[in-house]
Amino acid sequence: MEMNELERAWQGLDQRLAGLERHARQQRVHRTFDSVRSRLRLLTIGQLAQLAVGVAIVLVAGPYWVGRLGQPHLAVYGIAIHLYGLALLIAAVTQLMTVWRIDYRQPVLTVQKRLLQLAWLRVRCERWLLVAGFVAWVPFVFAMAAAGGLDLWIIRPGVVLANLAVGVALAAGVGWLTHRFRDRFACDAAGRSLREAEQELAALLGADDAG
Repeated sequence: MEMNELERAWQGLDQRLAGLERHARQQRVHRTFDSVRSRLRLLTIGQLAQLAVGVAIVLVAGPYWVGRLGQPHLAVYGIAIHLYGLALLIAAVTQLMTVWRIDYRQPVLTVQKRLLQLAWLRVRCERWLLVAGFVAWVPFVFAMAAAGGLDLWIIRPGVVLANLAVGVALAAGVGWLTHRFRDRFACDAAGRSLREAEQELAALLGADDAG
């Protein structure tokens, strides 16, 4: 075999090997993206449930406080609960929209960036909802008590104010803890499914770098 023919044979072999490598990488990417989609479905289900809870709270609390404008303390209870329901709703919608905007036709780095944005959003939503929750239970409990015929604001307003002070103190303490141990909180708040999706993409990129 002449040298030119041998060189052409080697070039053809190199091209076939390069094509096989590209195909193998594309298959790895597709498998990884399928796994990421599957993991994010769990997150989506959770946010859909949160959205349903938020909508239910808004639909109940809205008419509650509107119908009690003549009783300011009851209206305040309802408005506070309504605002918390809105916070749940908005947090769920923004996260769902972030998930649904992920375009798996984009490069791996772009998808990874979207997941990091989702994690950033989740951590902040979870922090603020957690902090607000330590205050929101106060109007909820006393609104329920008033509905059952025990309006403590009329009988003993100090009890309501004391519970509100405790709620605010707990909220401040929890807010400080989530900042003090922010790495641990961020890991927990992001959720297992999102963490595992990020790890899969990182492993894929690591394999590419090693290759």
